[in-house]
Amino acid sequence: MDPRVVAPAETLRLNTKFFRNCLDGMTQAQAEARPDGFGNSALWVAAHLVRARHGLLARLGAELPNPLPAELVNAKGIADVTAWPALDEVRAAWTGVSHALRDRLDAVTPAELAAAIDVRFPVFEQTVYGALVFLVQHDSYHIGQLSVLRKLVGLPGMSFR
Repeated sequence: MDPRVVAPAETLRLNTKFFRNCLDGMTQAQAEARPDGFGNSALWVAAHLVRARHGLLARLGAELPNPLPAELVNAKGIADVTAWPALDEVRAAWTGVSHALRDRLDAVTPAELAAAIDVRFPVFEQTVYGALVFLVQHDSYHIGQLSVLRKLVGLPGMSFR
């Protein structure tokens, strides 16, 4: 593993576990609930995280079909979703992209990390490595959202185990 990838990969590993912990014991109804009536649901945030990791995989050169159902892949916002998939389907998608990402980060080369990207991220280095750094922060931010949404539907705080 490229030494620059060690810390981001460890953060992603922790977030993989925390994602599962945030959704642990959550029902489908709780996952779809929008606690304030108009904000994001836990299911929307979970699907967004799957989409982001899938996008990172693509930037890292991995060929993996998007594991989410079409109604989530094509949605620009939560209002675009007309039918929700099962929470377990999103959990399974998370596991698939997370394992693929772990494996890809083990093999990524310095030249691949240095490649320019075509999407602007709010980081100094507009390379695959810069995208990785930003998307690790993005991942962590939304795990925090999931932990708050968990409490807002009446579940205890997320476990760190």
